[in-house]
Amino acid sequence: MKRNQWTALLFAIALFGSGLIAGVLAERFLGASVVNAKSSEDFRHHYTSEMKAKLKLTTQQANRLEVILDETKAQYKSVRDHYRPEMLKIKEAQIARVKSILTPDQIPAYERLVVERERRSKEQEERDRKEDQQREAAHRAQAAQQ
Repeated sequence: MKRNQWTALLFAIALFGSGLIAGVLAERFLGASVVNAKSSEDFRHHYTSEMKAKLKLTTQQANRLEVILDETKAQYKSVRDHYRPEMLKIKEAQIARVKSILTPDQIPAYERLVVERERRSKEQEERDRKEDQQREAAHRAQAAQQ
């Protein structure tokens, strides 16, 4: 009986160890391929740093890359602003449809969830707007130095 207990214990330890090793390897593999950007500015900084390092961009190329990224972002914003009213209609229809399947007791909690999501979305938009303003000021300052 003791032999079976030792075998089971060794098997459990080996299983735990292999799971631990698999987890560490998966973390390293996934961590190397994922950008941990918390904001669009973090992502942009990571992108430009990678481009500069891997392609060995000159200062002039790096400056032109910044202009390209600014112009692209402006184009995205223009498209987003164009389709935004239609997306809001779709969102309002979704909210109405979800409410139609809820009980009267569930609707207030759902409305609080919607308000909270909208608040977080507005906060993110405000952060993005401030980052844009800071970047534009930095570009103006850099252009003034040249």
